[in-house]
Amino acid sequence: MASTAPRALRLAAWAPIASIALALGLAWINFLTTSRWAAQAGALHGWRKPWYGLALAAATLLVVVARREIGRPARIGRATALAFLAAGSALLLASLFHRLPLSVWTEIPFKDDWTELFQMTVNGVALLRRGVVVGWNWWFLGGYPTSTDIAQNFGLLAFLPMTILGNTLGYHLLHAVLFVAVPVFVWWDLGAEEPETRILATAFACFFGTGYLYTITSSGDTNSMVGVFCAGLALAGSHAARRGRRWGGPLMLAALTVALGSHAAFAVYAGLYLLLESIYFRDRAAFVRLALASGFAAIAALPVHWESLRYPEFVSFNNTVYQHGEPIRWGQFARNAFYNVEILALPQRWFNDYRSLANVWLLPMLLVAVTGRATRVGFYAACAVLTQALLRLNTPVAGAMFDRIQHMLPLLVAPAMAGLVLRHAGRRSVAIAIAAVLSLYVATSFEPVRHVPDLRAFDPPLIDRIAASDGSLVLVEVSPHRDMDSDPVRRTPRTPFDVHFEGLLPGLAGQRFYSQMIDGWVWNIFRGQVVGAGTFAGQLIDLTPPDEFAAEMRRWGVRHLFVWTDTSRNYLARGGHFVEQWRGGRWSEFEMTDPDVRSVVTARGSGELRSLDLLGADVALADVKAGDPVVVRANYYPAWRAFVDRQEVSLGNSNGQLAFTAPRDGSYVVRLEYPRYRWLSALALLSVFAGVVCLSRWPR
Repeated sequence: MASTAPRALRLAAWAPIASIALALGLAWINFLTTSRWAAQAGALHGWRKPWYGLALAAATLLVVVARREIGRPARIGRATALAFLAAGSALLLASLFHRLPLSVWTEIPFKDDWTELFQMTVNGVALLRRGVVVGWNWWFLGGYPTSTDIAQNFGLLAFLPMTILGNTLGYHLLHAVLFVAVPVFVWWDLGAEEPETRILATAFACFFGTGYLYTITSSGDTNSMVGVFCAGLALAGSHAARRGRRWGGPLMLAALTVALGSHAAFAVYAGLYLLLESIYFRDRAAFVRLALASGFAAIAALPVHWESLRYPEFVSFNNTVYQHGEPIRWGQFARNAFYNVEILALPQRWFNDYRSLANVWLLPMLLVAVTGRATRVGFYAACAVLTQALLRLNTPVAGAMFDRIQHMLPLLVAPAMAGLVLRHAGRRSVAIAIAAVLSLYVATSFEPVRHVPDLRAFDPPLIDRIAASDGSLVLVEVSPHRDMDSDPVRRTPRTPFDVHFEGLLPGLAGQRFYSQMIDGWVWNIFRGQVVGAGTFAGQLIDLTPPDEFAAEMRRWGVRHLFVWTDTSRNYLARGGHFVEQWRGGRWSEFEMTDPDVRSVVTARGSGELRSLDLLGADVALADVKAGDPVVVRANYYPAWRAFVDRQEVSLGNSNGQLAFTAPRDGSYVVRLEYPRYRWLSALALLSVFAGVVCLSRWPR
């Protein structure tokens, strides 16, 4: 036992200098050997290159000079910390208002996933105004339940701003709040730390948060920002509860509930961090509080997920592979996990984003986590290390489950790096130099996100042709960035349009579309009902016999087909069932030679689908005979109910489409009604109320 203590002391003595020296070495390799994002003005090889190089050189030299002092606390002074905070705040706000200028806040964001998420949020808010959270999207994929739009709807948070200010203005205001929330949360949650740590951590959160203005605003994956917001709120609420604030537990409950209803993966991330919190601080009450809050939140979020739980056969929880319920390929999983570990040793392949920042400074964060026990910065460092570990599991087998957690890093790494700088830098000069290196690393962007006043601005001739087309459904080839071919070798071309505009199509003339509004495969079993990037039903379209494809188009009442790839264009041209009617730019319009454009198929008489709504529709029948089959050209889903004069009509499945037997002779309307689940809403409200009462009182 006598030799144990000196050995531990020796470890503590060399660990800080070793971890910081290794991080600086990785930073040099990354800086000198990669040119990724070099074309971006806000990236490392843009305007900041000489400044970053100077800061990195200064930090390296000063660490060598002060090597014997590394590991000791250092103070940079309140004025210096405030200067970093001012610079970080200015950069964050400048990037935000360059990317989203106030002048475009009344227009539609028109870039990558921005557009689809905007329209999904509009739909979600429309449902909330009617007192429900899920409904039926008639306009894509033959109709599908919106409950399967997992992680794609943040109407709960957007409801108030979009209701008060209108859809576009409210949507942009919400995003402005989301992008500045991370430094606010850091400032709030570190209220018990010493002022210098709190100020510097908030400054780092501003600098690292500017990375969102490149990564997330470029892809439009702003639903992840909603997840970060909810997770950050949950962490702050939990900490407040641990400090005896009665409102802390209810705040944590609210954050977990909204996360479950908006982006459930972030509710899982928050739960993991809060579990780690109870372990890190050895706080049994925090564990009990988390268990209670999770239970109440799960019940409160049931209206969003009830259908997925009740009808799991219609849901796929992985939108990165095509086959629903495909067995796990453990060999592929192992290879992907190995690559995710291997990339940590390849700094020349890192981008200069917040994920790579965590790669460079991984060991120093581990140092802060180990030495910072009983401190908030130590806890955040432990969360950042856990996040890095979970990112190794990011494989297609797991879907996007372990991918989006990367967006938690700015929130987690900022306090950890403030702890490193102020508790281990040794000298003030070293602390300032490392702080400068950290502040200059993460890329941002100042290029405005494209906006349009309406969809016609995208391509007027194309949009006019689509608006004038008819049929039960109109086929529009989707424009995905993701690979749409399930073959493990073949890959489909990425869209040349840089926007997934399809979600806005129903606003043209109310048509329904043989298409989808999401970038790639969706989370429901109807994902095969799409032509995209030269594929059909998850495989190269050329592999589908032309007669089989024509039968599918006839089954859905498609007359007009709009395609943009040469693969799809050539396939339709030689298939014998379609004639090219128009070509404009990349797009071609084909018309089916022998279509069946009925929206409702009857044996005798006729039928028409009318008054389409998120919660229902009318099936107008004329001159039908009792007992005859009636098929509605919409996907079968067991939640639907049908009525004629308050008398229920039994619904069934006819080759995957919604069907029933005509209940009587003549002409009349069968009303399709989607359930409103009022009892679930009442249960959710009761759960929230009970949770607030319970968590505000116990455990203390």
